[in-house]
Amino acid sequence: MGGHKGSTIAALALLVACAAPATADVNVTALCLLVSNGNYVASQSDCSTYYQCQGSTFTTMSCPTGYYFDKNAQQCTGSVPSTCTSSTSPCLGKAVGTFAASSTSCGGYYYCGASGAQSGSCPAGENFNPTTQACVYKNNYPCTDSTSSDSLSTPSVALNLCNLVKDNLYFGSPSNCSGWNFCQDNILHSGSCGAGLVFNVQASNCGYRMTSSCSQVTNDPSLTGVANNPTTCTTAGSMIAATACNQYYMCSASLNYQLMTCPSGFFYDTISKACVTRMSARNNCDRCVGTTASFVNAYSATNCSDYLYCVNGVQKAVESCPVNYYFNENTGSCTNGVEPQFLCCNPTGSTGLTTTTTTATTTTTTTAAPAADTGSKTDTSADSSAGTSSDTTKTDTSSGTSDTAATK
Repeated sequence: MGGHKGSTIAALALLVACAAPATADVNVTALCLLVSNGNYVASQSDCSTYYQCQGSTFTTMSCPTGYYFDKNAQQCTGSVPSTCTSSTSPCLGKAVGTFAASSTSCGGYYYCGASGAQSGSCPAGENFNPTTQACVYKNNYPCTDSTSSDSLSTPSVALNLCNLVKDNLYFGSPSNCSGWNFCQDNILHSGSCGAGLVFNVQASNCGYRMTSSCSQVTNDPSLTGVANNPTTCTTAGSMIAATACNQYYMCSASLNYQLMTCPSGFFYDTISKACVTRMSARNNCDRCVGTTASFVNAYSATNCSDYLYCVNGVQKAVESCPVNYYFNENTGSCTNGVEPQFLCCNPTGSTGLTTTTTTATTTTTTTAAPAADTGSKTDTSADSSAGTSSDTTKTDTSSGTSDTAATK
């Protein structure tokens, strides 16, 4: 194995028996907003799972048995990519004598020995680079440990976006509308568009601001490394709402909140304390999440007259129907006199829309917190039209060099 002097991982004396790490993954909804439609992104915790992105929505896909997703090839292959991390079987598919990266610590790794995986850790100030299989200085391999606000917890996600997004693709920043990212040899390079310009995710270049701009800016803690989840709780099994409609916190046996994610298409209902169908969820949250619609009903405890303007699954503005009109997201328009019987906006007047419950199947440690961008007034009968964007030179802040995005 290569690496700078004193940082080789040949010192197997540091290895200890491998304990099964906790499952960890990024918020895929927020991740998909960073890349253009149709791209596949890898899972943070399972080498055979990947996601096809379409705005804020995604389709979960799995490779056949014995195959693993290669994010650069954008397909399943018979060999395990070096960038793949698995929270349950870190050495699955890897040859004896090789090393695997940890999915929960930037400086963590596993030695894949004949008797199984054994964990180890790089020296302080260094990260493990799975491509070179060596500990390197942090500036040579950018990686973020996303930590819980609970001081008793350990880092839950070790994130290098280039382990998930393919090389040679410009993609957006989750915290800066003008920011862009680019992966080369699985190393992340970041920069910002010029003055007055923002990054256009779908065109993969810098351009002028338009209606759909900045929907990639969610400030999601699983992507930014800044956690904001609640900490201790008092009653095991109790639940409270999270920021995102499709997530909630459950109190564990150790009296610490665990973030749970509802199955695709379901929202957390604060009354029944269960995952239910979208229209049945009584939850004051951004109801644009997980939908491709341009307009959806806003949450309300009184009536269904308000609605949200959505761009790529993120709320951009709140609008209201005229007096005596009510919004119906099934038709996408304001209707006169007849209020829809949706529990999400008419919980007391509803005649009892069937509430289909389900059990959350995924535990993560992130909170989707879409930032509200300034949205313009919109007509309820038509979506906004897309503008044109122009390319510009992007300055790479990580290496001091300049990159120019390819024209799409």
